[in-house]
Amino acid sequence: MGGYRFDNVHVQMNLGQRRKVSGNFAVDRGSFYNGDKTTISASRGRMGAGSRLSFEPLYQLNVVDLAEGSFTNQLIGSRVTYTMTPLMFTSALVQYNSSSHAVSANVRLRWEYRPGSEFFVVFNEDRDTLARRFPALANRAFIVKINRLFRP
Repeated sequence: MGGYRFDNVHVQMNLGQRRKVSGNFAVDRGSFYNGDKTTISASRGRMGAGSRLSFEPLYQLNVVDLAEGSFTNQLIGSRVTYTMTPLMFTSALVQYNSSSHAVSANVRLRWEYRPGSEFFVVFNEDRDTLARRFPALANRAFIVKINRLFRP
């Protein structure tokens, strides 16, 4: 079995949370298998809508040039967080992937019911946007998790 070596240059600019526009902006350029890949991304931005609600947009553009052909992929999404109390919040991550033509959502509720002990309720769903009717269900999961910190 052979291996692959990837060389990459990464340039990133981080804007602090106190600015009107904050987040990470990055460009990557380098080798990718028998070709090249360029990635442009904007992430970790945060827009507050009051003290309890926030939005974190995400965008990633990948341009891949291979001997077999070229393709472009876009990942667009946002995380929305609503904080009910300092110990309880709900967040939703919604994304669209242009290569797989899929919309995915991850919604979770987190409650720290005692220090170090948490209760989670998570809902995941993936939908195919190429289906003939409204994006067809591809995958769905409902998860409940509880952990407890035991102290001696």
